[in-house]
Amino acid sequence: MVARILASLVFLVLLAPASAEEKKRESVGLDRHVAEKLLAANELLAKDQYDGALEIVDALAKRRRLGPPELAQIHRFRGYIHLNQGKMESAAQEFEKSLAQQALDLVAEQGMTYSLAQIYTQLGQYDRALALIDRWFASVESPKPDAYYLKAMILVQQENFRAAVEPAEKAAALSPQPKESWLQLLVAIYGNLKDYPNVAATLERLAALAPGKKVYWVQLAAVQSYLARDAKALATLRLAHEADLLTEDKELRQLARLLYLQELPFQCAKLMEDGLAAGNIATDADSYGLLSNCYLAAREAELALEPLARAAELSSDGERYVLLGQILLQREEFESALDALEKGLAKAKPERRGSVQLLIGVAQLGSERYDLAERAFRAAQGDEKVRRAAESYIKFVQEQRLRHEQQAALRTAWNG
Repeated sequence: MVARILASLVFLVLLAPASAEEKKRESVGLDRHVAEKLLAANELLAKDQYDGALEIVDALAKRRRLGPPELAQIHRFRGYIHLNQGKMESAAQEFEKSLAQQALDLVAEQGMTYSLAQIYTQLGQYDRALALIDRWFASVESPKPDAYYLKAMILVQQENFRAAVEPAEKAAALSPQPKESWLQLLVAIYGNLKDYPNVAATLERLAALAPGKKVYWVQLAAVQSYLARDAKALATLRLAHEADLLTEDKELRQLARLLYLQELPFQCAKLMEDGLAAGNIATDADSYGLLSNCYLAAREAELALEPLARAAELSSDGERYVLLGQILLQREEFESALDALEKGLAKAKPERRGSVQLLIGVAQLGSERYDLAERAFRAAQGDEKVRRAAESYIKFVQEQRLRHEQQAALRTAWNG
């Protein structure tokens, strides 16, 4: 984060040659020879001839009887040369010496103070940077939005997020069209303060400012979901999906889950089907499980069976096989249910085995295999959670077996 913020730092210092107005101002109160040499150095600086410009300034610095105005401008020019060369620390030293002369006019002093605050921010010397930007604020009547952003950024680097809120908000408020980096900084500040409603509000502004950037839509939906604003999160992701921004597995799954939670199961199922077919959604247990859940919610049990079977096969536990078995039991497809339940039993956790044995007994009972049914129910008796149900089924099995034996005896007697 530090690297991103520093990379967005915009230097408003004199990286280009001084303007005509500045040249005129520099000559006021200066020795004529010094003023001429500084103008010559400025011409070389404009042509990126840094060594030549520095040679002139260094030669001036060796002159005797230089007063504070001359020394201030010499250090100022040398600082600008170093700054253009990327020598931040040297530039900072020269600007400090220039300010120490207390011989610059107010406008030049304000500009150099601001520039020095930026340089120290770039160098990671945040205490110095904060002291300088506060000094700059005290000297100006109408601070510009960029200055509030700079102060907020310095405070963020110091991890003083609460103090950073006010200047960051002012930077955004004072600009008719806040820069994207300013709003990004606000998101970072609100996030560190766990002020998620304001995180969401700022992300909405970022999404409106840069609608083609997927990250803002995805982050906004995530925050809205965290705030239990599922309907808004769904609307956010649907807009992003319609703009063809959602291409990654986790993004498409999140949209599908929201469709499922918001009781739009057919749309959920179509999204999952399309994503799986296109390879944008991985073919794993969770993806097939979500697809089957969507079909079940849509009351399309027939369509849910195949993805549920795939999910069960890929799962590390037996829960999905058990669910498949239950659905097949309801459809009275006892043999298929038995197959699924036995596979589920093989993967089941110890605490779930009794419940699965109970269901296996029901499947055996449906196929009128009473001995096997009773064996499964007796195995289920060891589980306290299903013991009473298992005992009831055992009693029922015994009654059914007795009834069938009586019917068989009657048929034998009748045939005799």
